[in-house]
Amino acid sequence: MSNKKQQTKKESSVLLGIPDGGIEVDNDAYITKLGGLPVWLEPSKPPSSKVCECRICHGSMYLIFQSYVPLQESPYHRVLYVWACNRRSCMRKEGSFSVIRSHVVDQAYLKAQRQKEEEKRKKEEKKKAAAAKQQQAFGNGFQLGDLWGNSAGSFGSTPSTGGGFGMKKPTAASIVASTPFGASAKKSDTSQQDLVAQMSEMGIQDPVDTAALPQFPGQYLYIDEERVDNYESMGIDMSRYKEYLDMEKDMLMDIDEGGSNGETWQGEAYEKQHLPKGVDKQFKKFTERVECAPSQCVRYEFNGQPLFYSGLRPQDQQLITSPCKYCKGPRVFEFQLMPNILSILPTTEYATKDLGATKPIDAKVKNVDAKTVLDSWNVGMEFGTILVFVCQKDCHQGSIEDVSYMEETALVQYETD
Repeated sequence: MSNKKQQTKKESSVLLGIPDGGIEVDNDAYITKLGGLPVWLEPSKPPSSKVCECRICHGSMYLIFQSYVPLQESPYHRVLYVWACNRRSCMRKEGSFSVIRSHVVDQAYLKAQRQKEEEKRKKEEKKKAAAAKQQQAFGNGFQLGDLWGNSAGSFGSTPSTGGGFGMKKPTAASIVASTPFGASAKKSDTSQQDLVAQMSEMGIQDPVDTAALPQFPGQYLYIDEERVDNYESMGIDMSRYKEYLDMEKDMLMDIDEGGSNGETWQGEAYEKQHLPKGVDKQFKKFTERVECAPSQCVRYEFNGQPLFYSGLRPQDQQLITSPCKYCKGPRVFEFQLMPNILSILPTTEYATKDLGATKPIDAKVKNVDAKTVLDSWNVGMEFGTILVFVCQKDCHQGSIEDVSYMEETALVQYETD
């Protein structure tokens, strides 16, 4: 019973993004949405146009997701952007999706921090003055001032605390009390400074023209906790599903035994490798979990456990375990985009327009073969899920007062051919 309670508690930590209607005025950076145009935290300082350019066809990508996700005890407003190319020919190739993490400091935090630093400076000046008077009174034999000097380095130091997911921005007072000023900028080397300079130079010389970007109609997302009860109470009869798998297994065994000549039909052997996805354990887990909330478009759990669409390949494992390219810290899972997005955003319709092709053919149209119908729909982006992994330290490049744009890691899993 205790294990069941712990499992329920763990599952409830996942937050879901559910479609909540169209956006009429798309100018708020502090929301969570699908589609639309990117709204920057600092509109006067957009990133380089390279962040939303497909590395395969070099065309402009579409924004498919934007979310305001500040972390607990962080001095920064924080937004994540996910971009995707809408050309089918670019899919399954590295560079057709990208993720950008953006920071801008909370001005209330900055004001409170400067006030704290000023108060600290005044206290240290008073202590130095008092130490100087005591040194004069004792003479040179007892250097009391050295005691203050030796302890000044640790004065006022506070332990660093880790960040966590928080939908509401913490107050400046609580941040100042627990977060060292400029903590992310303490460790710096030449290569990091060069990288910051390159990013700044790129942003100045080639800023993205937001108004010229292609866009899908914007859709609000509302956030709700995932509720996963046992399947029996939800009316999902998993025993029937198991019977189907067992029956399918028996049929395949019969096929392998061959016909009257004892030969195996190669056509059926090929089909055996491409069974319905339910045979794949990872996909089975994926579909069962999604069945609890089919309309979900986003799953969010910072430093949580992703729901994989299929098993990880060695190169996938290497990708998601690689360190942050800016601070070399570890990466953690933050959220994933679900395939329902493809039914919410008009990806196929817009892809046919971009290619100058005719719109997809209705399957009910007479005198049109099935292949022609399928080919007319086989355009635009595709994915099973997009898993986003970010810097665990949520590092910030450049000065604390600068707006910052960092590229994060996206693992895209597709349907098996």
